[in-house]
Amino acid sequence: MGSSISTSRSSNSSINNPYDNSHLFIGRRNYNSEFEYIKCKCDLVAPCQEAWREGTLDPGRRFFGCSQFKDPRKRCNFFVWADPPYPKRAREVIQSLKQKLRAKNEEPERAMAELSFVEKKMLVLNEECVSLRCKNEEAEAVGKSYAEAKAILQFENKSYGWKKLLVIVVIAWIIFSLFK
Repeated sequence: MGSSISTSRSSNSSINNPYDNSHLFIGRRNYNSEFEYIKCKCDLVAPCQEAWREGTLDPGRRFFGCSQFKDPRKRCNFFVWADPPYPKRAREVIQSLKQKLRAKNEEPERAMAELSFVEKKMLVLNEECVSLRCKNEEAEAVGKSYAEAKAILQFENKSYGWKKLLVIVVIAWIIFSLFK
């Protein structure tokens, strides 16, 4: 890319670019030594952007590109780095920080997914609890019915026991009176 790309330049706007792309810049630097603008082959202002796409070697490195690069009819393929390439160690640090940031950003998502799972599980458990309460109430009702039936049977058994005893006594008296 470098010096093979050229665009028109106004006569009074020469700047010193340390990256050997000075012939591309039209305009001047602002007080922060940042480039205000350059023009692409389409004679449009090429915005300064940062490379943050996944897989880029120099994430955060600034570049100038045609503002209509997404329009297939008007592609001029203008692209120039505004910053020099990063050293290998800087790339490694940036990639590491991006991974840590990605992991930190995924933590709330994982926590929300886990919370959603727990909430669903709580709903299921709550339904089971309601079902068990109903069964418990039914069991208590059956238990009361059983206790009432048992009490009635015990009372009848006691009554039956007295009747039995009375029959035995009467039979014994009859037998005793016959043998006298």
